Formats: sequence, structure tokens, C-alpha cells
Amino acid sequence: MAQPKQRRILAFDVDGTLINGFWLSQVIARLGLKNAFAFGVLGILYEARIMEIASFMRFAYRLLRGAPKDWLIRMTDQVHLIRGVKQTFQLLRNQGHIIVLISSGIPDFAVARLAQNLGAHFAIGIRAEIYKGRLTGHIAALDCRGQSKVDALQELIKTHQLEGYEIVAVANDRNNVPLFQFAQLAVGFRPDQVIRRHVRVVVKTPDLRAVLPAISAPSVRVHVPRRLGQEVIRQLLHASAVIIPFLWLWNISWHLLIYLIISCLTLLFVISEGLRSFGIQIPLISKMVLAAGREDEIDRYVLSPIYFAVGVALPLLIFGTILPFPLIAAASVVAFLTGDAFSTIGGIFFGRHHYPFNPQKTIEGTLIGFSIAFFVLLLVVSPLSAFLCAFIAAFIELLPLPLDDNLAVPLITTTILTILQVLGLYLFI
Repeated sequence: MAQPKQRRILAFDVDGTLINGFWLSQVIARLGLKNAFAFGVLGILYEARIMEIASFMRFAYRLLRGAPKDWLIRMTDQVHLIRGVKQTFQLLRNQGHIIVLISSGIPDFAVARLAQNLGAHFAIGIRAEIYKGRLTGHIAALDCRGQSKVDALQELIKTHQLEGYEIVAVANDRNNVPLFQFAQLAVGFRPDQVIRRHVRVVVKTPDLRAVLPAISAPSVRVHVPRRLGQEVIRQLLHASAVIIPFLWLWNISWHLLIYLIISCLTLLFVISEGLRSFGIQIPLISKMVLAAGREDEIDRYVLSPIYFAVGVALPLLIFGTILPFPLIAAASVVAFLTGDAFSTIGGIFFGRHHYPFNPQKTIEGTLIGFSIAFFVLLLVVSPLSAFLCAFIAAFIELLPLPLDDNLAVPLITTTILTILQVLGLYLFI
């Protein structure tokens, strides 16, 4: 690989970028099932954006109250790393780059130990209060904010007189948006939906060596091919749920049973994912996640099936049971289930032209998803209603919304069609 023209400061997030999962989850898992379950609940609240990072960290570190500092350092030596971390760091050191590990969820002493193990030059972590060699459970909450990473990095640059270096940030979650905005080059390593709108480079494979071409040649946009078989399985499972709105529409006496089944399956999945995050697998469900999960999901808590269940059940419950618009609710869910699944499959096999405002979507995929949704909707509504419903769902699906597609598409489609009917602008039949 060619030597870079300019040495850079490479700021690596730690959780999910260098560590496979979270440092906290791997450590707390050693403290018993009660603490592990509590941390799993906190993780769900944070991933669902119900809890902010500072609150999440305050509650999480209370679970570490009394943990010896020396023990936590030993646990840091045993954390599971992303593939290719050591090889990547060795090559980057040989090229003369400055490597900085920066975390808003790991104590500074643990980040320092990890930096020592990997050969990084500097380490930045949060300040955890220690008394007589043990954690008190208190942290400096402001250290958890995304902006605190920028402040700490700026202070490090000033202290060590590194002002002339170009800054590259490599991270994967929304708490790193300020860091990406500060850096000259932003590399999203298996990034979430929020991060993808702020990065220049996207790397989806769980191997850190995939970032090397981007760091050595910033003009290159890295895309690792998707696991096509798993993605097709995922979308076919997605589309198979179309039986739910048909059964719901066919027999009103089944409504309660359908809601109960969806609720139980969702609860079982939540428990399964909580256990899987600590290395415990429920055979059938965990295998389905591994078979259908994307590269950037299989080593983290997967929330998309939960959003999916809510996206199916909520329109039926609100607009079809509480409000008197069952046909609109069922049709919107059908359009979501078929259109979203087959637009993805169509994009995989036939997609050539990407939308400039949402490069993850293709025109060909949208047309295929819209067409299949339209023809399936003809089974329950008129051609004009089928066209309108499929069109609205397809349009919402291609927009780069901050809300997960599994929630946005069915809920917004149902809301728009309901408003049109209430205002007398269109009779949905």
C-alpha cells in the first residue's frame, strides 16, 4: 500500500469500532445475571432513543459500584476485539499516523490499557470516580456527550503540538456526530442510520482492515458487498408477514389474538437479544437473527424486528380498532410489508441508479417494490386506492428519515390516507 502524502491523527471510537460490542456489556456480564439484565434494559432504552447517553451511562456505572479497578483492567485485556484491529494499527503506525482511542463509555484507565495493548499513541475516556481502588458508581456525565470527544481531542492536539495534522474520525454511532463534523475525513465503520448522513466513507464489514483504503486514499468511497443471501432471507421473512393484515381484515374476532401473538413474539425476541448480547443464545430465534441479520447488526442489539412488530401492530390498533378505518390500516401495512421488502430485493439484483439524496436506495428497487405492492393491494382495494397507497408508501420508504423505516412507512402512510378521507378529499375503498 502506498505511503500517505500526509500524516494524520486517526481518532477511533472504541465500542463497536474496536471492541466487538460494548466494553460495559462484556464487563457487566461477569457480575451476575441481575446486573446483566438491568444493563440489557438500559441498552434497549438507549438504542430506542428513549434515554440520552449521559443518563444511560450514569445508570450503567451504578451497576459497576464496588468493582475493583485492577479487575476492570484485567477484564479489558480479555474483551473481544473486532477482526483485524491489531493488523490495522500496526500498518497505520508504520505509516507514521498518530492513533488516538477515544471513548465516551469506557473509563480512562481502561481505554489507556487498551491503547497500550494495541499500540495506540493516546487514549481518551470518561472519568470514573475511584475510592480505595474500587469504582464508586459515579462518573463525570459531561464526558459522555459527543461534543466532549471534540473538546478532549482539541486539548490533546494543543498539549502535544499536533496542530498541523489532518484529522480522520472512525466511529459507528450517533454520539460521534460532533467528532465527524470536526474531522476532515469521516469514516463510518458499520454505521447506524444517523451516522450515515454525516460520513464520507461507509464500511459495512466487521473487519477493521476495510478502513485502510479510505485512510490511505481519502477519495475512495468504500462499500463492502452485502451478504446477499442473508439480505434476501431477511426481506422474504419481512414480506411473509403480509398474512397478518389479511387475517386481521378477514375476521374481526381474530384481532385480539393477533395482537397477543405479536406482543408475545416481540417479548420473546427482546429477551433473546438481551441474552445473546451476553453470549447466551435461544436456539431458533438466535439462529434466525444470524441468518437474516446484516453484517452491521449481528454483533449488536438488533432493534429492527421490534420496530417491525410495532410498525405492523400500531396502525392496525390505532386506525383499525380504536378509529374506524380498518381498510386504510390493513392496506397501509400490506403496502409496507410488500413494497419495502421487494424494493430492497429489486435493488440488490437490478438496482443501478441511486437517489442522490439517499444513496442506499435505487430507482429500480422503488419501482419493483411499488409494482408488487400495487398488485397485492388489488386483492383488497380498488385500483385507484391500491395505486395511491402503494405510491405513498414507496415515497416515504425512499426518504432518508431519522425514524426507522419499519415505523415510518406504515404509520405515515396510514396517517396520510386517514387525513385524506376525513377531509373528504378521497374515499378509500
